[in-house]
Amino acid sequence: MKQKYSPMMMQYLKIKEDNQDSIVMFRLGDFYEMFFDDAVVASKALDLALTGKNAGAKERVPMCGVPFHAVSGYVQKLIDMGHKVAIVEQLSDPGKKGIVERGVVQIITPGTIMDNSLNEKKNHYIGALGVFDFNYTLAYCDISTGEFYVVNFDKQDHLLKNHVDALGLKEIVVSDSLTFDGVFVSHYENDKFNDGYKKVFENIKDLKEIKVCSLLLNYMIETQKRELGHIQAIQEVKTEDYIYMDSYTKKSLELVKNADNENYGTLQWLLDETKSAMGGRLLRQWIERPLVNLEKIEKRMDIIEILIDNFIERETIKDIINDIYDLEKLAARIAFGNVNARDLKWIGASLKVIPELKNQLLSLEHPYTTDLANQLVDLSHITDVIDQAIVENPPLTVKEGGLIQTGYNKELDELRYIRENGKQWLSEFEQREREKTGIKGLKIGYNRVFGYYIEVTKSYLSMVKDEFEYTRKQSISNAERFVTPELKEMEAKILSANDKMIALEYEIFAQLREYIKKDVHLIQDVASIVAQVDVYQSLASKASQNGYIRPKFNNQHMLHIENGRHGVIEQVISRQNYVPNDVDIHENEPILLITGPNMGGKSTYMRQIALCVIMAQIGSFVPCDEANLPVFDQIFTRIGASDDLISGQSTFMVEMLEANNALRYATHDSLIIFDEIGRGTATFDGMAIAQSMIEYIATKIQCITLFSTHYHELTMMDESFHIQNVHASAAVEGDRIVFLYKIKPGRSHRSYGINVAQLAKLPDEVIARSKVILKSLEDNNIETVISETVEQPELIAESQVEKALERIDPMALSPLDALSTLIELKKILETR
Repeated sequence: MKQKYSPMMMQYLKIKEDNQDSIVMFRLGDFYEMFFDDAVVASKALDLALTGKNAGAKERVPMCGVPFHAVSGYVQKLIDMGHKVAIVEQLSDPGKKGIVERGVVQIITPGTIMDNSLNEKKNHYIGALGVFDFNYTLAYCDISTGEFYVVNFDKQDHLLKNHVDALGLKEIVVSDSLTFDGVFVSHYENDKFNDGYKKVFENIKDLKEIKVCSLLLNYMIETQKRELGHIQAIQEVKTEDYIYMDSYTKKSLELVKNADNENYGTLQWLLDETKSAMGGRLLRQWIERPLVNLEKIEKRMDIIEILIDNFIERETIKDIINDIYDLEKLAARIAFGNVNARDLKWIGASLKVIPELKNQLLSLEHPYTTDLANQLVDLSHITDVIDQAIVENPPLTVKEGGLIQTGYNKELDELRYIRENGKQWLSEFEQREREKTGIKGLKIGYNRVFGYYIEVTKSYLSMVKDEFEYTRKQSISNAERFVTPELKEMEAKILSANDKMIALEYEIFAQLREYIKKDVHLIQDVASIVAQVDVYQSLASKASQNGYIRPKFNNQHMLHIENGRHGVIEQVISRQNYVPNDVDIHENEPILLITGPNMGGKSTYMRQIALCVIMAQIGSFVPCDEANLPVFDQIFTRIGASDDLISGQSTFMVEMLEANNALRYATHDSLIIFDEIGRGTATFDGMAIAQSMIEYIATKIQCITLFSTHYHELTMMDESFHIQNVHASAAVEGDRIVFLYKIKPGRSHRSYGINVAQLAKLPDEVIARSKVILKSLEDNNIETVISETVEQPELIAESQVEKALERIDPMALSPLDALSTLIELKKILETR
């Protein structure tokens, strides 16, 4: 059968056949080329010119390409659009005869990007999901740092969605046909345990966890086409160890992202005084997973308090950490094989300051800080070899020379001397030969055909003796040209010195990389301690700067805060202008019903309480004068209005879904925050839903709840359900309203909506007409006061009447029967 395409294109097609789910970038010289459908897709995605290539067939093959030195940016764009990219490199010397051997050296997927920039304070996880009879098992790993986790949770879709959203997974590996909205799904089946990674699995014993973690690890190894020696021991995340917060709650409280998906104005933005990328990532993890174990919380606070009390040591620690680069990612690059000489200098510079960090921690003379210090192991052997081997300012590339210090390697020094002093050597050699032979006119010459030679004019040929070891190379009209073994050796050295030097430098660099690679996990261990110390100093610095206090904890379901503040808002508007507020909730009155005007501070008040709770349970001090808090197991919120148009859900539907999570899953130890429940529907509907929710929480869940509302009628429930009424106060002078932002005891009877509308500069006609309509509605008592709860017997009586009516056929009744039936129905109602 006649071959349709050229050998090179057949080579491409074979590689493409094995990587059909990837865009294949095929290395040809200084470019990565893409062909056929890949070229069509990539040209549109990357805005590249689509050309053609003669490939042995009648028709030209569609082709586009990108320069090899700029490939990472193009790869990132393709990944962002949901593609996998297979990188094909030249594996044999292009200078040799025959077709160059090529192969896939890496498959880059949305979850396996290794080129993420250093100093990024956010993890990038790839996940793998196992679906079992009663639970989900989710393994997830940040391949750029080596962090590896696994978590088990009940087989409930809302819990799965919450984990996927919270981790920001870009890719999930599954062995079945599952799909996820907005997440790249890779189907893979190899979940066999890898004996070469026993240490990675040393912390987990559960067979389901081992199975799912193996699936993820094998997938990463297969796509990256190398051993992943930087993968850290898997840590099991136990959901019961942390506050549960669904994605709605994290979003509404703006823990790590604001409404615009940015960091500004978030709790992380407020607390982040970290000086290292590792510390920033760890702080984010703490914020997203507050603790429920009081002993661990108190330990964190003890360390923070030590740093608050020792200002000089804290500032010194801060300065030291500021000089430490992103050791987690740098260590991963060593093991992954994409580290460069500059990275090694950064590792060396970072590790050099570790002894001083250790000394500062020891100087605090506390068991907790001493324990941290003792985990900072001595890595001076790494810093020494980096200092000795790598030049001060190395180039970014590792295959073009200029990396290795003079004096580190004798052979390299000789090659450099030859390259840099070749002319001087030739001049000295020429002088030596003149002295040895006595031929004053002897000279050294060079041409491309014969290389270096000794030229002797014919008048001096008789002086050339056998012991000089001159070998005739070329005859010209008036002279003879010779070579000697020494000159031939030096010629080879001079002509090949540069190539040899570059190759030798890379060989030395690779050896150095392998030497450091053996201790990658020691570097990661040091990085972990640096991250912890960095978070502690960050929280201590914030507490000192902003006057935060250490909270106390109780097990009496009491929430007491004096002069509490919203840390983010006071940071923006300055503490002097912020109006602090108290909260005092006891177990016998766990529900706080908050009324008052729009813009009066109700939502801020509820948020600041939630943020104080979260800050306390991550171990941070909190913005208030005094705090005594219970330890919460879950936090649920419904704050703000938003549509989910993509899913076809209205604001009210979203509100009900979020409220449903709280009502179904909250426990006695949970915190619920509901803001304006029921406003997305008709007044009576909304009021009925709001009241029934309060009743349900008060009678069934009995957890601490903050419930703001404009349904003032609900304030009448306080005596029946042990609800505490407070209100956001405001001062009204005529039609002018002034918000005091002070939460005071008691109920509010007005929402001041028209006053707020007036502040918004609505037309005077609209405002005047609103007042008339409001007066008419109030006079006609359009909203009845809910002063009594609905008793269950009423519901039963109404049901009996309805059932009786359903059985009656009015057209078949005589007048006497109709009167008798009416009397019976009346009796049913009277016996309610």
